Amino acid sequence: NKLFWYFKNVKAITKILNKNQNAIAIAFLSRSIYMLTICSLFTKNKIILSERNDPTKWPQGFLRKKMRDLCFCFADSCVFQTQKAMSHFPNIVQKKGIIIYNPCNPNLPSKVIGPRRKVIISVGRLHKQKNFVMLIKAFAKLSKEYPEYILEIYGQGEEETRLKNLIYELNLENRVFLPGFTKNIYTKMVDSTMYICSSDYEGISNAMLEALGMGVPTISTDCPAGGAKEMINNGVNGLLVPVGDSDSMYIAMKKIIDEPQFAEMISSNACIIKQKLNIEKISKQWIEVM
Repeated sequence: NKLFWYFKNVKAITKILNKNQNAIAIAFLSRSIYMLTICSLFTKNKIILSERNDPTKWPQGFLRKKMRDLCFCFADSCVFQTQKAMSHFPNIVQKKGIIIYNPCNPNLPSKVIGPRRKVIISVGRLHKQKNFVMLIKAFAKLSKEYPEYILEIYGQGEEETRLKNLIYELNLENRVFLPGFTKNIYTKMVDSTMYICSSDYEGISNAMLEALGMGVPTISTDCPAGGAKEMINNGVNGLLVPVGDSDSMYIAMKKIIDEPQFAEMISSNACIIKQKLNIEKISKQWIEVM
């Protein structure tokens, strides 16, 4: 019973908080946000709520969105990844809101110097949000001109069967692969020809940030809530394409293959993201909020 599960967790969290009344509690995901807000009615702890996705698209359902918006009104402070995400909320929330980007992993492999493997990489849950259907269709067009390239999409999820069927329909069984999870994703990404984020919406994609940080030529959809646009200066450290536009994605992929000097330029510029998103700098911002 889902309701029983909720209140069992609320009771347990409230008990922990009442034993640690000076502790600050932070919730990131919708389910945690609902529970922590209820807990705050029975505790004296300060609470921080953080939106990690596009608030207009997630959580799904009108009632859940309204519940989420109401919860943010009860928070002592609210953290957002982008200005666009924060602007969705009422003024009472925006007044206590702050923008903090995701940090970039400081232990990423160094940028590859020299030839790259003829592999195109994407990473994420196999979910409609990620729109891997659009990516596969764009690659299908690309592969007619560049049959030596392959596409690898790492992750698992409910769209796996649909994607496999599409791969079969497009006769791409030997060019598009769904390897599932891997423990060494960085070694797969670092020397790939390019990284693709094809999402319809995102907060800030961590996999995209890591690709940029490793200097992998990166293409992303210009998806709400604006995280990709805040990280990628189109044509300078990566490429942005319209959401759901497989033709534009194909053109961007082709550009990276056809123009090696351009690909090297955006690759070199992309590595600078590690300085912008230094983990100590981001951690300090969170500490200041707390």
